[in-house]
Amino acid sequence: MVNLLSKTYADYVVNGLKRCEALKTDKDSNVCYFNISAFDLDFLLSENSDLLKQSEKVMDSLCEYMDSFISVFLVNKDGYILKERKCGGYSPDAGINLPLGGRFNEKFNGNTSISTSVIENKPICLTGEEHYCDCYHNYTTMSAPIKSQDEVVGVLSAIGLKENASRYALGVLAGYARTITVGYEAEKINKAIAEKHKCESAIVETLTDGVLTVDKDGFVTFMNQVGAEILCVDRESSIGRHISNVVDFKPVVLDVLKTGKGYIDKEFLLTNTAGNKIHFIKTAVPIKDENGNIVTVVDTFRKIKRVNKLLNEMTGAYANFSFEDIIGTSSKLQECINTAKAAASSLSNILITGESGTGKELIAHSIHNCSERRKQPFVSINCGAIPRELLESELFGYEPGSFTGASTKGRVGKFELADGGTIFLDEIGEMPVDMQVKLLRVIQDRKITRIGGNNVFDLDVRIIAATNKNLLELCKKGMFREDLYYRINVLHVNLPPLRERKEDIHELIHHFINKINNYLHKNVRDISTGAMKKIMSYSWPGNIRELENTIERAVNLCSGEVITESEIFNDGWITNTSVPAEVSSAAASETVSEKDIEPLEVMEKRAIEKALLVSGGNITITANLLQVTRNTIYNKMKKYNLEV
Repeated sequence: MVNLLSKTYADYVVNGLKRCEALKTDKDSNVCYFNISAFDLDFLLSENSDLLKQSEKVMDSLCEYMDSFISVFLVNKDGYILKERKCGGYSPDAGINLPLGGRFNEKFNGNTSISTSVIENKPICLTGEEHYCDCYHNYTTMSAPIKSQDEVVGVLSAIGLKENASRYALGVLAGYARTITVGYEAEKINKAIAEKHKCESAIVETLTDGVLTVDKDGFVTFMNQVGAEILCVDRESSIGRHISNVVDFKPVVLDVLKTGKGYIDKEFLLTNTAGNKIHFIKTAVPIKDENGNIVTVVDTFRKIKRVNKLLNEMTGAYANFSFEDIIGTSSKLQECINTAKAAASSLSNILITGESGTGKELIAHSIHNCSERRKQPFVSINCGAIPRELLESELFGYEPGSFTGASTKGRVGKFELADGGTIFLDEIGEMPVDMQVKLLRVIQDRKITRIGGNNVFDLDVRIIAATNKNLLELCKKGMFREDLYYRINVLHVNLPPLRERKEDIHELIHHFINKINNYLHKNVRDISTGAMKKIMSYSWPGNIRELENTIERAVNLCSGEVITESEIFNDGWITNTSVPAEVSSAAASETVSEKDIEPLEVMEKRAIEKALLVSGGNITITANLLQVTRNTIYNKMKKYNLEV
């Protein structure tokens, strides 16, 4: 046991000796011990590569000042030797062997300045018998910690014969350790900055928007790859050049440098030197220093087509059906489908005609999904469902504040949203004549101008129109423009009414039963022979829509698994009781008094109510029954407070 009372030791020495006593360290141990594999040694050196890098030149310089010592060496916080340099005091007879991977540990070779410096977190010098093990009694060890955020990550150490080692060398050693600490910290910060920059760059590169930054003088300091592709420039050669020399149009970001005011989601229509128009949505944010001076501007931008595509995806502006979804194998239907498929491969405009409820919209969806534009927008608008005063703004859009009630941000029209894809103009026969003139101009020029705007936008839109009216008859009556008719009727698809393809009814009924079972949670499996005869004997003026309505009513009423004849009925089968001829004749001969006359508005209201009842609330059928337009029905319903 060491006699701690024989000499006066510093506290850190006493504490070190006591630790060795507690660990029962062998006093005859070697200077260091080696028990690491080649694989673990490689991993150890790799793990501490930054520490080794910073100590390289420092240790070479340190040896010049520590020439009286045997060697200086770098140790990690766990006591493993990472690097050693022989000094002027070295000789083969010194008896000191410090191999790479050798370890200082108080359990195996007692207290040293290395272990004590790590524990005490300060420079330490131990001489002679201040070491626990006998092998150190002729030597002096000095160590100074290398820190990162005040935690010891390694130790710079030296060993020499105690008669040759000066305690003043500890200050030199601590200074060099501090140099390594500063370099190590700087390298760590640089790596963190580089990692952060790499992460931020990766984030920017994953954006679908173009991003560029310019300094206060307008020189490009950054541009992501998407931005380079949108602007059609080379990314690498653009950085460092003035923005006006990068793009071939007037850069609007320069206005932000002049005014100091940015903007968010602002629309720009720019024209390059070749006369081509570039349509952007842009956001520019100026970055200012503490004095309010602009140091950089961050400019993000995307093409309007990308914006419109996102809007169309969110609003469901895509075709939902294909030709495979069409039910029926009759020759007339197949002839119609073949014509539609042929039309799908063309870029010409298409007119789809057929009675109400025959599936004109389904054919329009299928044509789009079978065309080369299938991945582009499919925008549908019902020309008869929108009041005439709003139809123009819906079709062509408007600039902010163009008319009373207009949005302060303006609005994109359906034609712009459909750019690159297809626009479906349903019930085009209901379109007011004045709107037909504007539509004709758009079809001819392939350009539009928003209401209240001056910018002219190029369009690439395929038009599919549909109607249940005889447009040629409307042309003769002056209700539809003949020139527009020939523009939209390049390719013609005529859908047969259900009464002309009754062989498809059985297949349609089973399709509707399965569909309705799913959402009504019913278990109807078939339809009786009597019910089927009743269905086949009916002319179905409402076509497939009326058939589906009838089957849904039957499924609701059906209490078993088979629809019976009693469950098959609709408003079209309701017959009026016949009036006896003599009563009719007598009534005709009677004199009509004033009290028998009803006001026109009362008669009109009653007629609309009856038509709504017969049509099942379908506005189009109601309008056809009363031989008026859908807009008239809507206006009258509002006037008489009628609800569907």
